[in-house]
Amino acid sequence: MIRKSLRVVTVIVALLVSTASMRPMPTVYPKRVINNHTVNLSPLFAWWDEKHGGRPLTAWKHLEGVFDQETVQGWLCRGSIEGQSGRQYFLLKNPPQKELVRYRELENQLSQLQYERTAKLEVAGQPAYETWNLGVYSNSRGTADDAAFIVPRENFEAIKQANSELQNIDVQIQSVRQEMAGILTKDGHFKIDGFALQVTQRYQGHPVFDFGYPLF
Repeated sequence: MIRKSLRVVTVIVALLVSTASMRPMPTVYPKRVINNHTVNLSPLFAWWDEKHGGRPLTAWKHLEGVFDQETVQGWLCRGSIEGQSGRQYFLLKNPPQKELVRYRELENQLSQLQYERTAKLEVAGQPAYETWNLGVYSNSRGTADDAAFIVPRENFEAIKQANSELQNIDVQIQSVRQEMAGILTKDGHFKIDGFALQVTQRYQGHPVFDFGYPLF
């Protein structure tokens, strides 16, 4: 049987995955801690959904792009910054690490599932039945027929089990890929889409934003 550890459980990926059970990105993590102060982004999120009246919390910018690399200061990303033209690099301090952890978990799960699928396919692809030919005999019409029987092969049960497990693995692979699709861009990059506070620091000449520590 497939180990229980390989069973895919759909986990809410708060910043990067949009599901019916949560708010769509980027309006997630409404309460964050910045420099030991709690900030409530709910007014900004409400405005973002409707865009009526003046925009609140103007220092919090919408960032949209892709993850490029990890640094000791945070994530170096490239993409668009609200209020600025073009695409550029920016540093995201205190990024939501569990989203990247989840993505790497999914990568490992997919790799393991594909390995398991290859192993099961070797068994499932074998013929489950074989034909026994008993030679020629005379039938009631006075003509000769070949007597043959189709019987299960010796490893029939193993083949049947492998086919069943293969179907289960395919379901799990589809589930993993579906969750990864919400995390990645169409060209396979880890997606960034959220609000962060613009700070006065620079990183290698690039603007710096602080995502803050989410309060759950």
